[in-house]
Amino acid sequence: MPTVSTTADPVPAIRLVDAVKVYGEGERSLIALDRVSLDIEPGRFVSIIGPSGCGKSTLLRLIAGLEDADDGAVGVFGVTAQDACAAKMVGLVPQQPALLPWLSVERNVGLPLRINRGAARRRAAIAESVLGRRIDPPAPDMGALLEAVGLGDARHKLPPQLSGGMQQRAAIVRAFGLQPDVLLMDEPFSALDEFTRESLQEQLLDLWDEVKTTVVFVTHSVTEAVRLSDTVVVMAPRPGRIVDVIDIDLPRPRSGSQIKTAAFHGYEDLIRDRLQAAWRTPATGEDRA
Repeated sequence: MPTVSTTADPVPAIRLVDAVKVYGEGERSLIALDRVSLDIEPGRFVSIIGPSGCGKSTLLRLIAGLEDADDGAVGVFGVTAQDACAAKMVGLVPQQPALLPWLSVERNVGLPLRINRGAARRRAAIAESVLGRRIDPPAPDMGALLEAVGLGDARHKLPPQLSGGMQQRAAIVRAFGLQPDVLLMDEPFSALDEFTRESLQEQLLDLWDEVKTTVVFVTHSVTEAVRLSDTVVVMAPRPGRIVDVIDIDLPRPRSGSQIKTAAFHGYEDLIRDRLQAAWRTPATGEDRA
């Protein structure tokens, strides 16, 4: 089983064992994920990269408990993905910010904390029974988080009054505000211009460095994957599967200037080579047309 690990913690943050997901039936069925196994240890920043149709977003939805695997198992800190989600152990940042347009930025980012308050008790029970420790995180300072991503002056504005980059910052603050054990991000910067994208990458790394939650980040960008990640999981399509797990041994913090270094370019070249090799050699071992 591929492993993304730097700690001796016996309970992975995320564990997939031979996970299978199939859409449709008979001749029209599509194997989105084929026997995917992966361990991700707590506190890691892991990016998943691969061409369209390789199952990246499907994998994220299984971890988020939004879909069930047709076979195999998916766990988050020793419990099912559904139980972890119900206990607010999992945060999700989708491709689109999904902010409520009639609420201010401040109310949007605080909304998850005001609903399903019983989830905190379930989360504490899971931590004590599975991890053998009690958790009692202090209430997050949402104002400080908004300030950290440059939204302090926009807290009273409505989402339609914000740029796309500002809306995505609010979505990231909303997810971090849950103080999740696992944060899932599905190409959150894909619709942004390059300058805004790089700025948000830096702000995301600053927030992650402060809270050290486990992050699984789906991207199509090799450069983005190398800049953000401790580890990059390379996937291939038809059927969706993991073909490589590459550790990124670059110092942190990672500034924009690091993108220009030979070491950074070396990882980019390695990942592109693995992606191209996986595309040329499908699971059947036959060349693609």
